[in-house]
Amino acid sequence: MTALELETFFRVSEQLKLFLISCLFGIPIGIVYDIFRIIRITLPHNTLLVAIEDILFFIMYSIFLMAFTIAAARADFRVYYILGNLLGFTVYFFSVGNIVTGVFIKIMSFLKRFIIKPITFTIKKLCIVKKY
Repeated sequence: MTALELETFFRVSEQLKLFLISCLFGIPIGIVYDIFRIIRITLPHNTLLVAIEDILFFIMYSIFLMAFTIAAARADFRVYYILGNLLGFTVYFFSVGNIVTGVFIKIMSFLKRFIIKPITFTIKKLCIVKKY
């Protein structure tokens, strides 16, 4: 092998490719965040649980970023990977993410109104003991 084949730096075209890939990888990060967001909408949370979920999300993101850096970029970390992830995440969050969350909220509202409330009402009526 010659010295040119052992090049350790990325060419501009390779860096652009890595940036675009990191933008695309912002989408799964947004999907994971949507899962946390849907859990928060569905179940009541206090600030401690929200903080724990946020910490868990950032731990998952850091593992993802480390795996991306090792697998796609020969363990050569660059800040533009994070910027690309943020760009892809932001585009997903304000487009598809809002649609997914809105649809989920409507589904949960329907389920609460027409399935959960009648079932709980029936159970409460059946469990009430009448005193004579």
